[in-house]
Amino acid sequence: MIIDNNYLVQRIETLIKEKQQSSRIEQKENNRLYQIKLRFPQWLRNIIFHPFNPVYSVYLQNKIYKKNDKRKYIGLSPVHPQAVDFIRYCFTHDFRLDTSVYYPESDGATLMRVVDNRIKSVLGGYEKIALDKDQQNYYKQSLDLKAKVRKEGNKYRLNVEGVDYCLPENNFPGQTYIHDYGLRYLPEYVKEYIEGKDFLDFGAYIGDASIFFAKKYNPKHLYAYEPIEDTAKRLAEAVKINNIECITVVQKGIGNTIEDINIFIDTLASSSCSINNSMVSSEGNTQKISVSTIDNDCKNMKVGLIKMDIEGAEYAAIEGGLEIIKRDKPVLLISMYHTGKDFFEIPPMLKNAVADYNFRFLDLEVHFPLCEKILVAYPARHT
Repeated sequence: MIIDNNYLVQRIETLIKEKQQSSRIEQKENNRLYQIKLRFPQWLRNIIFHPFNPVYSVYLQNKIYKKNDKRKYIGLSPVHPQAVDFIRYCFTHDFRLDTSVYYPESDGATLMRVVDNRIKSVLGGYEKIALDKDQQNYYKQSLDLKAKVRKEGNKYRLNVEGVDYCLPENNFPGQTYIHDYGLRYLPEYVKEYIEGKDFLDFGAYIGDASIFFAKKYNPKHLYAYEPIEDTAKRLAEAVKINNIECITVVQKGIGNTIEDINIFIDTLASSSCSINNSMVSSEGNTQKISVSTIDNDCKNMKVGLIKMDIEGAEYAAIEGGLEIIKRDKPVLLISMYHTGKDFFEIPPMLKNAVADYNFRFLDLEVHFPLCEKILVAYPARHT
């Protein structure tokens, strides 16, 4: 599949036609109901089709329920900042991504869905998106996961496959505790390849992924990077209550330079702080943070895995870590949903750095149509 300007225009035209068709069908259904109403005299219509008529009320509620059934539909935020950035990138760059160069054919449907959802967010009129059967199954798994969480005093506990995980807040995302942040879908040799090496978690937040990796994938040591002071304190608390000695909290950001910069704090979502204010959904304060590079911090490590979810700074962080990536060929779990630049430019940058990397493009949270889409890179078996 070639994703370029022609592809984008084709998908826009197709999605507009689909929306027009669905609008006609909806209008036809409304007209049908209107024609039925006209068969009754006005006084009787006022009785039968009144909202306080129990039968008609149940009909209306059932209609609304079907439209908003979260088991079959998910909401799509209109004009979402990440969708706007993606479309803006496409209209201001000469872009072309041959997905067959990087991803297996089986990931094509996911790639297409991710592009379509960004177009739909900007087009408008797509407040709801239908889930296919696989997505409905993933949604059920996420509900089952939430049901397993137990509150104990001022902390929360989850048991997955016989292992206990404890956090200071109820934050056990499906991308980690259902999908192993993508590691679950890789060949067995990959899990053996990373065992006993150093792990890096950039954008660790309160440690949901760091603690999971430490307990399940046996790193030599794990460095959890979180630049926001208050969040780093909660991260350290999570490490302490899980009694994990192999995790070190690093209060830094990561990029392509060593400097102090301002970061924007999202007042509605503390996990979504970014150096790019267009990635922040609500106005908030700024905080000065220290930023380093992977190449600088990891000279004396043997890096086996890098997880990165840093709100649109992924490209710069990889740029600042290419020497370590070339040297150690770590498994990479890179968020690819924040910017158009990441989506189109990170795969070729990594392929140029490590020619024998294999790639996957995974959707780890189907009920968040614009978020939690990642690129997984792992070295071929002979490495």
